[in-house]
Amino acid sequence: MDLRIEHIVPRDLDLVEATLLSRGFALALASACPALSGARGIDYASEGDSVERVTWFRAMPDSLGELFVLLPAVTWIERVRWSREAHSGRFEVVPELPAPMARRVRCEGTYSLEPGPEGTTLRRVEIALSIRAPLVARAAEQRLAGMLRTVFDTEAALLAQGIG
Repeated sequence: MDLRIEHIVPRDLDLVEATLLSRGFALALASACPALSGARGIDYASEGDSVERVTWFRAMPDSLGELFVLLPAVTWIERVRWSREAHSGRFEVVPELPAPMARRVRCEGTYSLEPGPEGTTLRRVEIALSIRAPLVARAAEQRLAGMLRTVFDTEAALLAQGIG
């Protein structure tokens, strides 16, 4: 399943990017987003125009529906590699599942910021999400896609407010 999520953020690109790349942004996102129940920064490195951020996230399974309710928690590691010069980055989401299950899940994509009209910023996220599981793959992808939309909608609201 391929997703494309776009928002016009009513702030200048440099301010949006600084907020997005701030060390506390993921924690602010977890506090504000109804789909998330926790986050913890694992690693953050900034060198030249490059930023790498690794963050652990948690969502409550019941928020994802009956397909996930038997899990004690839904947790994952997000790795982001960002170029300030290009105003874009790549991300990979690695679910914390037993290895045989984790190999069946892929979530990765790109994230970009572009200057918009009158001091706004176009924020675009393109996501490739796939779950290989007989009978439940499509339903699971749809539930996770809904959660991703909620996360990125919340993120856009935080970027607009400069919270991070």
